[in-house]
Amino acid sequence: MKKRVLLVDDDKDLVGSTKVVLEANGFEVATAHNGKDALAAVSAQRPDAIVLDVMMDTDAEGFTVAYKLESDPATRQIPVVLLTGFMDHMAAKRESFDFIEGRDWPAVKLMKKPVAMSELLATIRQLLSEAEALKVAVA
Repeated sequence: MKKRVLLVDDDKDLVGSTKVVLEANGFEVATAHNGKDALAAVSAQRPDAIVLDVMMDTDAEGFTVAYKLESDPATRQIPVVLLTGFMDHMAAKRESFDFIEGRDWPAVKLMKKPVAMSELLATIRQLLSEAEALKVAVA
């Protein structure tokens, strides 16, 4: 059975090209272009992993989605990879995302855009393998 990855980014070209690569490597891929659609997609068919952009409709929308997923017992075990260029954005604007300070990180991995597809694939495979091993250990 193919593992399902939810790919969430407001850059439709990035979503399209990444989806092609993931599908060519044996994944089933669902897509969304904002946080609201991402949460609806998770409810409709629970993914095995989520690749989530940080800056979409707002500068921190991905964090908001990740925290919602983490706070829900039904979705907190889904591995989330945050893909972002927000570190450069923060440095350019000298901003800080105060609402994340002092909180547990809402994702298992943060990857800076642009990310090499080989690195993203390796990360997704590793996270799915770790999640599967955890299921076996708990059972």
